[in-house]
Amino acid sequence: MLCTACNKESKNQRVCPYCFTPYPTPAEAAAAKRSSVRMTPGANSPGTGGKDKSLITELRAMVMRQSPLVRWSAVGIVLVIVLWSVTGGGDDAAATGAPQDAVIATPLQRDEALAVIRQTRESALVDVQQDEVFVSYPAATFPVREEGQLALVQQFTQADGIVEGRKRRIFFYNPNGKLFAQSDATRGVILVR
Repeated sequence: MLCTACNKESKNQRVCPYCFTPYPTPAEAAAAKRSSVRMTPGANSPGTGGKDKSLITELRAMVMRQSPLVRWSAVGIVLVIVLWSVTGGGDDAAATGAPQDAVIATPLQRDEALAVIRQTRESALVDVQQDEVFVSYPAATFPVREEGQLALVQQFTQADGIVEGRKRRIFFYNPNGKLFAQSDATRGVILVR
């Protein structure tokens, strides 16, 4: 039978197996057949071109004919493409561990450098062991975008170099505890992915 609710064909005689709409009894079907003059809005009105449907209605009907697995998979694929395009699709330089010079930190004076280090110590865990510095950022102060992360790393590295009078090896960790950047005197700032 052809379901009037979802327009799908099935061999079931009582209930549509797709949308669980009960089929009419034979007596109801005969009565409906005699008195059925289908008048859909705009179907035969002059100037509409007969059976024209809007593009949205046709698209919705096509989507609803698909199984739920196909529908949700399509939604997931669309979301991944949108997120990928919004985030820039990933940078090749960051993936290879190449030095990052795209964001240049502004030069700091000594008092500004001390303020940057003090602010970083207040918002992040800074651990100094011999000549190495380990900086772990919490989720509240960690930038989401890579440009922000790079600017944060460059600013702290520059401030540390000004205050200490030399460049030290610095390791930067994201809120998950994963190393995302490092800095040293020979290679400069490097984002690690």
